[in-house]
Amino acid sequence: IYTGQTGWMQGAKHGFIFDSTLNDFISGEMEHAVWSCYQEEKPDIIFIEGQSSLRNPSGPAGSEWIVSAEAKSVVLQHSPIRKQYKDMEFYPAYLPSLKDEVSLIKMYGADTIAITINTAKMTTEEARNYAASYQQELNIPAILPLEDGLEALLPTFEKLIKESKK
Repeated sequence: IYTGQTGWMQGAKHGFIFDSTLNDFISGEMEHAVWSCYQEEKPDIIFIEGQSSLRNPSGPAGSEWIVSAEAKSVVLQHSPIRKQYKDMEFYPAYLPSLKDEVSLIKMYGADTIAITINTAKMTTEEARNYAASYQQELNIPAILPLEDGLEALLPTFEKLIKESKK
């Protein structure tokens, strides 16, 4: 499910442009996109493009995604070295710990099944150290998608599909 201009420009079939949708209609658009995708494609799994964290003061879209789509699982993108929200450095809002964010996602009814590391302004070695630490702390895969690809998450997705068919 695309949620931005890029997905639309690339011709993705299901989704909507979040930035140009009035907030009153976000949940309905998400529900419609997921329902249409399910009805027309009959996929084993639906991926929804994320837009923002749950606590971002400039637009906490994540909660609408989880609730409106009835998402059961989340792959969380995280920048370990960022202390404040991007482009909000002037505002006194600091990023919570990763464990805290995973707990909040759980309160919305979804399990965090993997962490992807935003490696901007880090060496590969630093990023790998963070990934290893998060993987051990949270007991879920933590990967560097730009450096290593997403193949390491395939077993996680395959397990979700298998469990959903029981």
